[in-house]
Amino acid sequence: MPNKHENKHFERENTSQRRHNITLFGDRGFEKYLESIKHEIQAKTYAFQHQGKRIRTIGGEDSPEANTERQDIQIEIHKAKRAIEALNTFYQDVSTRWATRESRILGHVILSPPINVGVGNSSEGYTEDWAAIEIDASKIDASNFDGNTIDLGTHISPYDFTCMMYPNPRNSHCFEYPDNRLLRLRGAIPDEEMRCPTSFDQHNEPCLMVIKRGSATGLTIGRANNICSYVRYYEYFDKEGEISKEWAILPRDSKSGVFSAEGDSGSVIIDGRGRIGGLLTGGTGVTDSTDITFATPISFLLKRMQDNGLSQPNISPALTA
Repeated sequence: MPNKHENKHFERENTSQRRHNITLFGDRGFEKYLESIKHEIQAKTYAFQHQGKRIRTIGGEDSPEANTERQDIQIEIHKAKRAIEALNTFYQDVSTRWATRESRILGHVILSPPINVGVGNSSEGYTEDWAAIEIDASKIDASNFDGNTIDLGTHISPYDFTCMMYPNPRNSHCFEYPDNRLLRLRGAIPDEEMRCPTSFDQHNEPCLMVIKRGSATGLTIGRANNICSYVRYYEYFDKEGEISKEWAILPRDSKSGVFSAEGDSGSVIIDGRGRIGGLLTGGTGVTDSTDITFATPISFLLKRMQDNGLSQPNISPALTA
């Protein structure tokens, strides 16, 4: 990538220009990812061993209760064994196929405008911080990557997740937990709905419940505030003290923790219907409970892409679905 302190317009107009490659992981991030897989293998191995101890404790006891428990334990042992085998296979695949930095290159930057604030006409004035990337088709295609989705993971049960998306009984039910955990991105949240949300939080205040999955904090749920939130932004690039308009996202409630942290920038923020609201640009807040995340609305970003000569359908096919 270009030097982070160089805030200049970049456009790769021909193949003779140096490529600014995009990698899946840096060296440190790659090692951290391998460690996370090892940790999961250890956790499943412990679960496997624990179930073995349980079944030995039952021994040859012959009663309806013992037989039922024995059957349940066997199911858990089978699940843990399958998970360990799958994780070991995955670890070997990742550690060999992705071992070099070059093997983790997914594409390169074709256009990157300078980071700027207060961009657009009098009704806009948003933060501009985006880049267009050309993906290497030999690394990612429809056969090995299901794009335009957010994986809801396994840390929050489908029931709890659905309850979090409906903090107020007044809200209409427009979220359905996907069977495969992949929430597909479909369209964009209209600007008018972002300015005047039609649903409510637990305090009967208008809001949009939104989701993001970021590198730093993983999957989180928050409350989208009024789109017209003004912030003083960027202490560098000769922009200290300038004002830019942002879309504000608050934590889900006072006990849920932050919606985002350093390292989550660039994450897409969507609602329960999979509609894109914006891209995460940063956050502020003295404590977790007062954290505010800022995002730039997707409608403005798509307009800026078109202004820079990029075709909207090629950049965001999900928005035309």
